[in-house]
Amino acid sequence: MSKRFLGRCLLIVAIVCGVAVLPAAAISLYTAWYMLVPRYSAVAECPQYDFNVRLDLYLSDDEARDSGRHLSLITGSQYHIAMIPGWDWSHRARTSLYRIDDNHLAVLSAEGRDEEITMRPFVMTPLREGSGEGWLYLGAFDFVFSPHGVARLGFFTSQQLAECIPMGKDDPAGWAAKPRAAARRATCPTATED
Repeated sequence: MSKRFLGRCLLIVAIVCGVAVLPAAAISLYTAWYMLVPRYSAVAECPQYDFNVRLDLYLSDDEARDSGRHLSLITGSQYHIAMIPGWDWSHRARTSLYRIDDNHLAVLSAEGRDEEITMRPFVMTPLREGSGEGWLYLGAFDFVFSPHGVARLGFFTSQQLAECIPMGKDDPAGWAAKPRAAARRATCPTATED
């Protein structure tokens, strides 16, 4: 067998493998980027209360099953992830965080997607009706835009971003029964880059 024949055989094998492997690798990388890597992510660090909360916004092609909004609670050595209901986070990203008491948090999202988190043991449930009076507003996750229009998700403390819960075009009379009704508005101002 000559070196020239062996070289041609190896070239044919390389071409066949390239034709089969490259598209599969490209599809796998695209799927991993699309579904496994969040498009935007931000962390609310609350060392004074011994927990951190991270909001990840993923691309989603089926918002009926997965909103793309995933909240992670980090307390001590525990790490829990839950999905926040809602849709279209690219236009409705604002998510406010409240401390109800030592073991409970409230997450109030756009258009009334409100959740209560019990930290120990971890449980996330739709928020019951109530005034929300006595809750401590910790801040909100929201987009901030650079002068060039590039978006970045960040967590802004209560000193950086006033309390506001965007409700869209819903009837304001329907907000009265929701927690923190006084903070609900049709739209909220966006955060500014310092």
